[in-house]
Amino acid sequence: MAPRRNGSSRQPLPPVVPVAPLIDIVFLLLIFFMLVTKFLNPTIDLSLPESTTAQVNDEKSVSVAISEDGRLALDDVQIEWTDLTGELRNQAGEISIVRVRADELTAHRYVIRAFDCIRAAGLTDIALEAERPEPGG
Repeated sequence: MAPRRNGSSRQPLPPVVPVAPLIDIVFLLLIFFMLVTKFLNPTIDLSLPESTTAQVNDEKSVSVAISEDGRLALDDVQIEWTDLTGELRNQAGEISIVRVRADELTAHRYVIRAFDCIRAAGLTDIALEAERPEPGG
């Protein structure tokens, strides 16, 4: 007996998942997470000391943050002490000032160590960051 030609003997096609929209979604998620991580808080939580004479400086700078327990971050990216001089040396031509942000409870030895690393990188313009006290407080 000959097979029918009206299509009733055809096998059903397997379901196909479109890949292009999935790739688009993955790229959008990737971009989203890259942007979100850029705007997260610094990797080291600091409580800066207050200063009534603190000034705002808009020069091109890099920030070295030192936590109370001696952890270190360069422009909000946590690094090791052994890498600080090399990282600053790599950026030396692009920056005019290094801002040191030390927690108010940071041991003085960590601040001096940071100054030594900064000077070893060939940078001499160093600023200590502080917060201005709230008016009336």
